[in-house]
Amino acid sequence: MCSPKRPSPGFLLSWMMVAIGLMSTGCHTSKLTEPPRTVAEMVMLSHAADQAIAQLDLDPVQGKKVFLDASYFESVDGKYVIGALREAIAIHGGILVDQLDASQWVMELRNRGLGMDTRSALFGLPAMEIPVPFAGRVASPELALYKANLADSIASFAVVVYDRQEGLMLATATEGEGMSKFNQYQLLGFIKWRSTDVRALRSTYSTLKQRLLD
Repeated sequence: MCSPKRPSPGFLLSWMMVAIGLMSTGCHTSKLTEPPRTVAEMVMLSHAADQAIAQLDLDPVQGKKVFLDASYFESVDGKYVIGALREAIAIHGGILVDQLDASQWVMELRNRGLGMDTRSALFGLPAMEIPVPFAGRVASPELALYKANLADSIASFAVVVYDRQEGLMLATATEGEGMSKFNQYQLLGFIKWRSTDVRALRSTYSTLKQRLLD
């Protein structure tokens, strides 16, 4: 008659480690604070602003001491726009001064529009609340055969330059406009893709897609 085989010490040690692991496991959750604005929105607005500033005719400021007067400029992301315009003045050879009395020319910046337009289209059934007897109202999920969320950012600025001492407006009165787009599409509920002309957004989502495929 054969006696039962005793488990090896290695086998017992393995099971002990498994038991300890099961007892020590737990759940961990991280809370992330979401900002009030998305990265896509901020990048789209700055991209449109850069395009608008690039269209301004700033060649006459070369070699002149320029004071940028932004007191008439009010807009979301105003500091970015002012900083980008200061950079453009320097690139075109203008000499930026921080004091009005030290300037030869004064440049006034006005905002004609800086914002976003969004719209969506759905071919299917939208999410809705359905009354159920004895159960109240139940929310049904969205059933989208085709869905498109479209976003356009538009920037339009005006600039006028005048002589500080004479107070006469110079020939430099120019306008610039720019825009960018970020569109998201969905087909049959699970096929999704995006299109954008903003390099930062295009590279971000391309990198994320590549990581998911690896």
